Amino acid sequence: MDVTNLQVGMIAHLQWKSKLSDFFYGIEELTLADVPDHTGCDFGKLLYSGVIEEFSDFGEMNVLERLHKEIHDDIKRLIQMPKEDRKSAKGKQALEDFKKKCDRLIKLMERLEAMAKQK
Repeated sequence: MDVTNLQVGMIAHLQWKSKLSDFFYGIEELTLADVPDHTGCDFGKLLYSGVIEEFSDFGEMNVLERLHKEIHDDIKRLIQMPKEDRKSAKGKQALEDFKKKCDRLIKLMERLEAMAKQK
């Protein structure tokens, strides 16, 4: 596996934390068209081009795959959230939950990267 692709995926998912924060505070405009499907983003393309099979011994692979899909679903849900809801305590909590989920994904991706370097 080319770990460069994995690093690109990590950076892209970290950028979504920033993009969604900016969106929630009215700094950036986002639409559903801005959000690739979980199989179409750089990491998704890498994941579904054989990495799942190659790293089937990575115990958290199912968790990583599920979490990655959830993050894309969450981005779409958060973008569709009405502006007044985004400004509410519930909206701010949803954004914080999303950020924590991204952090978990990044940690799993870092473990996968470390495994890839050992192979």
